[in-house]
Amino acid sequence: MPQLSRLRLAVTVAAALAVGLAPAAASATPHADSLLSQGKPAAASSVENSTFPASNAVDGNAGTRWSSSFSDPQWISVDLGAIAQVDQVKLVWEAAYATAYQIQVSSDNLTWNSVYTTMAGKGGTETLTALAASGRYVRMLGTQRATQWGYSLFEFQVYGSLTSAASPTAPANLHSTAATDTSVALAWNPSTPGTGGAIKEYDVYQHGSQIATVPPSASTYTATGLTPNTQYFFTVFAKDVNGNVSPPSAEVPVKTMPSSDTTPPTAPGNLHVTGATANTVSLAWNASTDNVGVVGYDVYNGSSKAGSFTTTSGTIDGLAPSTNYTFTVKARDAAANVSAPSNAATATTTAGTGGGGTNPGQVTQITTDSDIPWGLTFLPDGTALISERDTFQIVHVTAGGQKTVVAKVPNATGTGGEGGLLGIAVAPTFTTDHWLYVMHTSPTDNRVVRFQYVNGTLGAEQVLLTGIARNLYHNGGRLAFGPDGKLYVTTGDAQNGANAQDLNSLNGKLLRLNPDGSVPSDNPFPGKYVWSYGHRNVQGIAWDSQGRLWESELGDSTQDEVNLIVKGGNYGWPICEGTHDHDGSCNNPNFIPPKRTFAPTGANSPSGLAIVGDVLFMSELTGQQMLRMPISGSSLPSQQAFFSGTYGRLRTVAPAPDGGLWLTTTNGDKNNTPGRLNNLILHVALTR
Repeated sequence: MPQLSRLRLAVTVAAALAVGLAPAAASATPHADSLLSQGKPAAASSVENSTFPASNAVDGNAGTRWSSSFSDPQWISVDLGAIAQVDQVKLVWEAAYATAYQIQVSSDNLTWNSVYTTMAGKGGTETLTALAASGRYVRMLGTQRATQWGYSLFEFQVYGSLTSAASPTAPANLHSTAATDTSVALAWNPSTPGTGGAIKEYDVYQHGSQIATVPPSASTYTATGLTPNTQYFFTVFAKDVNGNVSPPSAEVPVKTMPSSDTTPPTAPGNLHVTGATANTVSLAWNASTDNVGVVGYDVYNGSSKAGSFTTTSGTIDGLAPSTNYTFTVKARDAAANVSAPSNAATATTTAGTGGGGTNPGQVTQITTDSDIPWGLTFLPDGTALISERDTFQIVHVTAGGQKTVVAKVPNATGTGGEGGLLGIAVAPTFTTDHWLYVMHTSPTDNRVVRFQYVNGTLGAEQVLLTGIARNLYHNGGRLAFGPDGKLYVTTGDAQNGANAQDLNSLNGKLLRLNPDGSVPSDNPFPGKYVWSYGHRNVQGIAWDSQGRLWESELGDSTQDEVNLIVKGGNYGWPICEGTHDHDGSCNNPNFIPPKRTFAPTGANSPSGLAIVGDVLFMSELTGQQMLRMPISGSSLPSQQAFFSGTYGRLRTVAPAPDGGLWLTTTNGDKNNTPGRLNNLILHVALTR
């Protein structure tokens, strides 16, 4: 291609624009309507190469552009996110413009209506006014090129006004009216309905999990069953009769009162060893007594907590082979009173059995992290890149624990909850193209971007996919390349269950992209990124030896789940939560049931997912454990818990180059303040 001459022509056109010489198709008069297209999801029939994705035409940057392949016809479209009154379209052409094209609108991205047609395109900046069209999707369909190149737009701008129902206002003045040692009373000001209809209910969230639904006649709620002298975080959302959800209220921290119960349990008795392997020691003890009741037992290896259990026995894992250990156990009650320690019990682990298996063995600390180590990907040299959720930094980590900050991701922001710098992945072709893929929250949405990572440095950002709705919670965020070389993206429903069943929404989905950000031609729904739908908040994804995709998903208040994903599958949310039926229609044969469920959600909360040797490993947040689940056919018949209570909240688990696992903790991940935590990055050996 004669790139130099094309560049000179582009500069000439740009200069003409700068002095006002650009032609206008209808009128260049500024329009009073809102710019609806900027930052919204864009798609195209083709791209010249990965430098010129469709998203460049809606990024508000006059220095970037979309460019198609060199043939007719070609198109670019933008999803406005809702039905809109479209009054004006502005096309800012590069040197490669269209002499014949149409502007089309659609409500479903399938059936298109032409609202403007010309056979005499002039290039430059063309402003098309008085379109008086209605649709969610707007497309420029080029049918005749003016040059030997393709079609290329610096900007594709759509102006108008959204006509879909507006959401209610956020509940204001959320505050605590009273607190006891086990309860917190909340109140808030009623929301104002939008054009979507009357307020139907208020949803109350605690630490990102919905705990109650309150009728519109009330604007109060009392949370019960809480732990004394503990801080909790509450948020309230309003929902109208048509399912439109308000922005969140301000998050309110409330600390329960200390308990009047100051009597500790008695010390557990007769602690003794019941078995030992190379990496585990099994213990049992006599029950403690308490004036109210014992709620759990904590086992200590010296002064370090080694595990937590609710019964009078437990297995401590992650130990080193051929090593002497001394354990004690303490009982605790609901008021957080702790007993004196039991007698000490000593044990020696047996000799190791060697690696190359799928049984969790010795755990060693790689390094610490003062933020939330959320995403994790390995480079071809065996070192890793970690994404820190709240600092928005990418950090390089070696197997020996050496850490180097690579860069802070531009335009990343938090949500005051679960948003921020999330998933991270390198392309299978990294050794030749050096692409690093990142999902992060921006001020307007969640999005997928990529950078070239060369010699420890990030290049310029390239935006691949925008318009994934953000919210305080339910942002999804995991990225991974499948065995087919496609990029898979997990998204949450943005706290609006209706999004999960809406194929025109990117939320509540598993998305599948080409590495350049375009829609794969073999996706189940033409022109859409959607691979599967009906999801609430997908957290982990991994592939087995047959190339089948498994995912872990956070439930609402009843069941978490693990699913085996099929192309185009509908997994039922918000009608189904796991196998729980929310409205009597979960028996719909079109819904695909989960392969395993976990209840209650408050005791589990799955996060990362990894598969080694057709054994699925799942990290849990509130469960504070890692589950091992062998795959048998297309089912998960059994599970075994490891590291119960040993390290706290477990976020990400990933297969390591040496055949083991890397595991990250995210303790304290509700404070939304970067850089003041004490989390761990761990290595788990896998043994025979």
